[in-house]
This record gives sequence, C-alpha cells and structure tokens, in this order.
Amino acid sequence: MTDLLSYDLTDDVATIRLDDGKANAFSNAMFDAVNAAMDRADSEAKIIVLRGRDGIFSAGYNLKELMLGGDTAVQLVKRGSEFAVRMMETRKPIIVAGDGHIVALGAFLFLAADFRIGRNGPFQVGLPETAKGLPMHNFGRELAMPRLNQRYFSRAFINGEMFEPEAAVDVGYLDEATDDVDAAIAKAVGFFKTVSLHAFAINKPRGHQTLMPVLKQAIEDDLDLKIG
Repeated sequence: MTDLLSYDLTDDVATIRLDDGKANAFSNAMFDAVNAAMDRADSEAKIIVLRGRDGIFSAGYNLKELMLGGDTAVQLVKRGSEFAVRMMETRKPIIVAGDGHIVALGAFLFLAADFRIGRNGPFQVGLPETAKGLPMHNFGRELAMPRLNQRYFSRAFINGEMFEPEAAVDVGYLDEATDDVDAAIAKAVGFFKTVSLHAFAINKPRGHQTLMPVLKQAIEDDLDLKIG
C-alpha cells in the first residue's frame, strides 16, 4: 500500500502490517498511512488485524519529530492518542499482533485493542518513558489504569519497567504470548467469526462508554504537555 505498511483483505479480514524496514516508529507520515489503511478496513472488512514486522511491532513515536519539541511534539502525541481512541471507537474487532518488541506508543495501541497477541522470545514489551527521560501524558495514564494489572501498575507505568512477552500477559499488555503468531491470529479471527458482529458493534462502545470521555478530556489536557 505504501513504503510504511501493507494492506491485505482476505475473507473479510483486513490485515494492516506496519513495516518501514526499521523500528516502525510513528511519524506523521506513519499516522497518515495507518489512518488511510483503517479507513479502507472500516469500509470493506469485518475484522481488522494490526501487525508489525518480524522483530518489532513498534518502538513508539518517531524521536526525531518528537524531540523537535513544542507544538510539533504535542501534535504528534495527540495523533497517537487519537489513533488509540479510533481503535476503541471502531465497531469492528481489532486484533493486534506483535512479532517482536512492543514499546511506548506501540504498547499503548495494544492496550486499545480487542485482542492482543505477542511472540515469545527475548523481546521487550512496555512503557520505557521514565528510563528515556520523557514525561508520561495524561492520556497514557487514563488508558493504562483500567487495562494493566494493578499489582504491576507502578512498575509498568511509573517505573518504566519492561517485560518479556510471557510476563506481559500477567502485567496486562497481552492476552496471549505464543511461539506461532500466525496460528494465534487465525484462532482469534476464528473466535470473532463465531460471535455476532452486530452485537459486538453495540457492546464495544457500551464497554468503553465510561472511559471514552475521560480519554478525550485527557487529550485536551495534554495540549499543555511539555516535551523536548
């Protein structure tokens, strides 16, 4: 589809695969590409799979753009938050699959998905903002609090500790860690094909009804965030 991602539609399942050949960092160009792919998936698919490339789902924001600071950085972070909200407001099942590292914004997008798969191995999953000297935004806090296991919240969110995939299941980033990501995706797709997608489209927004206004207010609050 572009030099940043590919798009495939098979049996009513749209697979958006991020692959910039590097860290799958979210630049403005990546956001443009993935939103265009989501527009297409919304129009023609029943189930959506968002996946990375071999070795990495995403390392998070494009640091070159983020470190410009000021309004440029704030607007980039805003686009990440808005994309996570888009995932949660999409009335179709969204499966995310990581074939490697799942870091920073990549981990937040996993928290916004309906089913989350990680690949076993020496990979890191989590939010390293504290270790990287970056402020954590209000949106991230509000998204992480109901999704992460509260026993790990301080370690994961405040301390910035990273976890291997098997541990990340208990922490709350993943629903499943597996040696065979393709098979796990097929199984998750098979599950969603057994449920009423009409009922899913009603129940998903109801499930997020309390959280959504909190997330949208957090996006507005983050416009005052100091980055860089």
